[in-house]
Amino acid sequence: MSIETQSLYFTGPRAVEIRDERLEGPGRGEVLLELIVSGISAGTELNVFRGLAPQWRQSMNPETRLFSSAGGADWHWPARYGYAAVGRVAELGAGVTGLVPGALVFAYVPHGRHAVVAAEEVVPLAGVEDPEIGIFYANLNTAYNGVLDANIPLGADVVVSGLGVIGQMVTRLLRRNGARKIIVVDGIARRREAALAGGADMALDPHDQPVAETVRGLTDGRGADVVIEVSGAAPALNEAIRTAGFNGLVVAMSWYGGTFESLSLSGEFHHNRPRIVSSQVGTVNPFLGPLWSLERRGRIVREYLAGLAPELKGFITHRIKLSEAEHGYNLLDQGSPEVMQVLIDYRHS
Repeated sequence: MSIETQSLYFTGPRAVEIRDERLEGPGRGEVLLELIVSGISAGTELNVFRGLAPQWRQSMNPETRLFSSAGGADWHWPARYGYAAVGRVAELGAGVTGLVPGALVFAYVPHGRHAVVAAEEVVPLAGVEDPEIGIFYANLNTAYNGVLDANIPLGADVVVSGLGVIGQMVTRLLRRNGARKIIVVDGIARRREAALAGGADMALDPHDQPVAETVRGLTDGRGADVVIEVSGAAPALNEAIRTAGFNGLVVAMSWYGGTFESLSLSGEFHHNRPRIVSSQVGTVNPFLGPLWSLERRGRIVREYLAGLAPELKGFITHRIKLSEAEHGYNLLDQGSPEVMQVLIDYRHS
């Protein structure tokens, strides 16, 4: 059996199209989801929308994990994207157990009214009553993974650079993690205020004061033990390197788009020996040992979702129809200061 649905496609850099199409029903081991809401990522997804992701120009060798343009590109226009969808199970394929029709679930699937996905890849959201809270499962995984990668000792002085949704989550997790002093950095006043409400001790505007020098003054001249960089901007990564103290740690959480001619690895990087760690949500910090896994991290994140629900709800600044999706992407692309989380709502035509 097949159904009529609507799906979002990227047809070129900064070009979005909603297409009517037929979707085949679930096969063995699959489920059909009827989506309720999905969230547009202001980081990774925006790089894909802008055409800046390396997969548009290169392909990654799965064995060497090296990117090269020699074999062409991994992705081609038109393409579907998205990874923060919440819906209800509409139909079970043969052999599916553990799920029931009507169950509220999260799935890493592209934007559209329906999706067919392997049952084992669906994340049940038992205990989460509001579908809008469920879309934050992916971002909270990313934020929590960054804190795990930072391996922050009790009493550390930590700087968070970039206060979008993930930076806000990182700030709140750091307060639970026992950081001594949490200093946040962002050029948008609304975001700084939200981070202070979420547990930050001090918020800095990088346009008004020198970040590295100010942090030195707040830490008896040492600099930060850890800087968690979430903005995705090369200048911010430069400043994160300057802000970390001697042999401090910089956790680069963003998928940086574009080129890095401005990246400076001379002065502070060379003389202060900071360590830079890439935090990628697809794996868990190996130094945590064999007791940690993606499954364990996901279970903990579902627990945090419920506890953070009131604050997460406040991050949603724009709810749009699927037909208005291009407007939502443009708001994020333009860096509008009033925008935090854009949500596509399929409950309205």
